[in-house]
Amino acid sequence: MGSVADRIEQAEACKVINLSEVEKDLYHGCGWKLARFHNGTLVELFDPCNVAVKDDTSVMVQEAIENATTWLAKADGEIFLVMCSCYQLCEPTRASITDKVFLEHMEGAFFEQLYDPEADGYGEDDMMVEAHHESLREG
Repeated sequence: MGSVADRIEQAEACKVINLSEVEKDLYHGCGWKLARFHNGTLVELFDPCNVAVKDDTSVMVQEAIENATTWLAKADGEIFLVMCSCYQLCEPTRASITDKVFLEHMEGAFFEQLYDPEADGYGEDDMMVEAHHESLREG
């Protein structure tokens, strides 16, 4: 099929990768995921939400980030962080286990996807999210 870069298109709202009929079988809902490609074809999606549900969602977030980092270190082929939406892979960002800026971006995306401030007693306060982002920058 070629390279992933050849598949990235500029849509109205953002850059996207449209899934083929075969690739759609790998798609299981929306959200941030890591997408692994071989010869330009999607072969696997890593879903950070596949962690055990806990009362403290910050523990879930940490587990998801650890699982993603482990998966990323072992994955071969081209890897991208993507927002899955309507059988499209939106905002594809090339992944690299050695790129600190990418890892911060991935952690922030997964944090915002999994973190539930109400479950952790913070109400509508965004201070916890901001504190997490600050810890990533200091990191």
